[in-house]
Amino acid sequence: MVEFSSGVKGIALNLENENVGIVVFGSDIAIKEEDLVKHTGSIVDVPAGKAMLGRVVDVLGVPIDGRGALQR
Repeated sequence: MVEFSSGVKGIALNLENENVGIVVFGSDIAIKEEDLVKHTGSIVDVPAGKAMLGRVVDVLGVPIDGRGALQR
């Protein structure tokens, strides 16, 4: 995974000499040309378990259903 200076995360899918293709997990509004992007050192992972049943989460496992944080 990678993280832009704005905090938006994504994953690099293609690496070329002059370009890198990144799928952005979230809004790209805050991303600007020449922004700093760093490797997070982790792979994509999301929580799993009974607390996820019936919940709506985004691609990073963050609840977006208005029911608060996931209980661990």
